[in-house]
Amino acid sequence: MSSNIDKNIQDGYKWTALSVTSLGMLVGILNASTLIIALPTMMVKLNTDLFGIMWVLISYTLLLTILAPAWGRLADIYGRKKLYVYGLAVFTVGSLLCGLAANINQLIAFRVLQAVGGSMLVANGTIIVTDAFKRNELGKAMGVLSMIMAAAFVVGPILGGFLTLINWRLNFFFNVPIGIITTVWAHLKLRDVAELPKGETFDFKGMVLFTIAFLTSMIYLTAGFVIGLTSLPMLLSLVIAIVSFAAFLRVEKRAVYPLMDLSLFKIKIFSYGQLSNLLNSIARGAVMILLILFFQGPRGYDPLTASILITPLAIGLAITGPIGGILSDRYGSRSISTIGLAISLVGMLGLATMHYNTPYWILAVWMFINSFGSGLFQPPNTSAIMTAVSPQRRGVASSMRAFFNSAGMVLSMGIAFPLIMGTISIDAMMNMFVVGGANMPVAVQEAFTSGITSAFILSSIITLPAIIVSAMRGKEDILK
Repeated sequence: MSSNIDKNIQDGYKWTALSVTSLGMLVGILNASTLIIALPTMMVKLNTDLFGIMWVLISYTLLLTILAPAWGRLADIYGRKKLYVYGLAVFTVGSLLCGLAANINQLIAFRVLQAVGGSMLVANGTIIVTDAFKRNELGKAMGVLSMIMAAAFVVGPILGGFLTLINWRLNFFFNVPIGIITTVWAHLKLRDVAELPKGETFDFKGMVLFTIAFLTSMIYLTAGFVIGLTSLPMLLSLVIAIVSFAAFLRVEKRAVYPLMDLSLFKIKIFSYGQLSNLLNSIARGAVMILLILFFQGPRGYDPLTASILITPLAIGLAITGPIGGILSDRYGSRSISTIGLAISLVGMLGLATMHYNTPYWILAVWMFINSFGSGLFQPPNTSAIMTAVSPQRRGVASSMRAFFNSAGMVLSMGIAFPLIMGTISIDAMMNMFVVGGANMPVAVQEAFTSGITSAFILSSIITLPAIIVSAMRGKEDILK
């Protein structure tokens, strides 16, 4: 098996794998970053409110989270290439249908289809790169992916602002030609490198229990802030979540081929890396959308201007992503990832001090510091998680990483949006985006901003245990 992998590395396949997965990532990130800019406009054009438009984001991330373990497990059974190509095709079709949606309900439904394809890409892209690169080069590869991700975050919001000024639907249609080209290229160029186990089956019972447990727990943790954590419906959701999760753990321990290999959590670097990934995702998942709402809300900027104003978030990632990957190849993930989280915390605390009239240059500095730290954290942490397991279990490892990352984002948005919605009335909020926040009373602007800063304060608190967990992960062997 190792000689087969070495041969693929020697013949240059690793760069082919990196280029194909980079394009797939580019499609997904451009979709996310352009769409975030368009949300306030879509809210008005589709005649919905912040709660309705929130589900355009949450429905996608929710499906990404639920399906990630399934696709990762299926990748270990049937191979990475097939699922990745199918994912690109489904994502492209979903993008086309989203652009044609006539109302908010149709848009959410088509986003679900788009998420099915997107979850295949997220679960398999990292595995394909990990299979193709040697361990002592993987940090560099993850750094390249991080740089591409950052470049997409730089270009995406500006592109989204420009497209939204023309027509918000172009944010979906733009994905279609890129998706078609990438699907064809992936079909022609990708191949399965790692030798996969024979005769394994999919754990359907575990998948059903996992889905029930996750959905009910998310309902409790998000809707509970609006309805009340001790209300009867929320308590019922909590009971169902606990019972189904306990049943899921029981099934997984007894299954011959479990959906999630819980024994992987006995590996310290793996388990601590996954936990710090989850906590960081909860802390940072809603940062970009909160700043977009601020610039298009209280500040009253148009989508294009707002997209330009958040570029410091992407510039920090673009600078430190490759650096973080290279440093982790040399010094290991623990110190680099932990330093990154600490720097990210400084930026988050800075954002938590903002007011409705804070000078932009101050916000730009805090945005840059926050993303600079995140760029140091992500590539080393991903590399550590993926290299801590055998090639036959990289599908499971990647799917768990994708699951924790997406679950954190769902929680982040589910917590942040109620904090904002609780500050002013729905009518006042809609008027802020229709007539312009700068034309609203100062008290309304300040109240809306206070909801955003509350979310940043909570994110800062959550980052503290992420730093501690990252520092406790242990030191992996560095291969020269």
